[in-house]
Amino acid sequence: MTVFHMAYSCMLKYAPAHSPAAAEKCIQHSYIIAANNLQIQHISWHVPNTGGRGHLSCKAMHNSWVNLGKSIVIDNASSVAARTNSQPINMAAEAAKKAQASDAQAPWAVESITLQSLPDFFAHDCLPDEFSLYQIECSRDPMLMEIYEWVFTNFDREKPIHKIALLAGIYFSHVLPNMFWDVKDKPSNDKMLGERSATNAIRNMPWKSNKGMRKGSMWRPQFIVMVPAYIISVYERESPLREYLAKKKVFPSQWNAKNSTKGIGSLNLVQMGLVKAHPSHIIKGGAPLADWVLLTNEKLTVKYKELMGLLQDHQYRPFKIAVSFFGLNKAVDIGATTGTYTNHLAMTSITLKKRPAPDTDFDSEVKIIEHVQHKQHRQ
Repeated sequence: MTVFHMAYSCMLKYAPAHSPAAAEKCIQHSYIIAANNLQIQHISWHVPNTGGRGHLSCKAMHNSWVNLGKSIVIDNASSVAARTNSQPINMAAEAAKKAQASDAQAPWAVESITLQSLPDFFAHDCLPDEFSLYQIECSRDPMLMEIYEWVFTNFDREKPIHKIALLAGIYFSHVLPNMFWDVKDKPSNDKMLGERSATNAIRNMPWKSNKGMRKGSMWRPQFIVMVPAYIISVYERESPLREYLAKKKVFPSQWNAKNSTKGIGSLNLVQMGLVKAHPSHIIKGGAPLADWVLLTNEKLTVKYKELMGLLQDHQYRPFKIAVSFFGLNKAVDIGATTGTYTNHLAMTSITLKKRPAPDTDFDSEVKIIEHVQHKQHRQ
């Protein structure tokens, strides 16, 4: 700690002299760079106040540590002390998140961030902690194991469909438990007369929950794995799933059972704009690549550029990605109920006014219309 204080004194000489706040920010940034380069994962911290009287000690101790890049979880027994000392703990957590986000090699987890901050992490060289085969229970079924192992072995971040699949899985995990549909929302036959109208009708279906679903089936990490695995297996011709389909003309029964219980299937892919629907039996799932078809390479490229472009803006783009996947109403609902991203004010007002949405052409995906605002509003 003596060396640390000496380094701090020397750094002050090079920090901006016009403002104490600017000097503190400069030094904090220097520490973050040093922690990243040296791969420091823990720093010493002050001992938590146990609820006794007296001024809060800010002196770092050798037996008190904070893990950089990990959420600080406090048990119920120390909840009183946690509320008393929330400010310094939050400062440490915030500094840890900044260090983690700025390091492209740093591990990260979807569960420890919000979708608003996802653009900082999605470009990292490493995949999220949840993207692991261990998140999936295959009951030692050889067919399921072969499919999932192939996905993990062949996952390639440079392939647009793989990157889209990962992003879709992350967002899908935030729509829980509303990944099903209600029979009363089934589109009428006159809205299912062609591929384009059928696709639009299904995309406009509300996302609903299944009350009979077990709580264990709504564990978020498994969706971050299973949804991308489903999309990649469907799109890649060399996948065991596609090879099975070529021979049997159907998907394996255990694959259908595994995914359908989680609400994952072709209907979800249509709802998220990742495949097109044929009007025949798509509501019940339909025959693979017959009652629903994959996007062409050209359409897939357009979708990829759209989604990756939306990741570049930190304010409203995470919200607009949700609009692209789930539609405006559900996107607004997720932002309002979870706070995982900032809802767009003008677009949110559309849902509040219950203005009817125009019939959108599937070829143009979900159209996002900006409303010019002359006054700035704080979120």
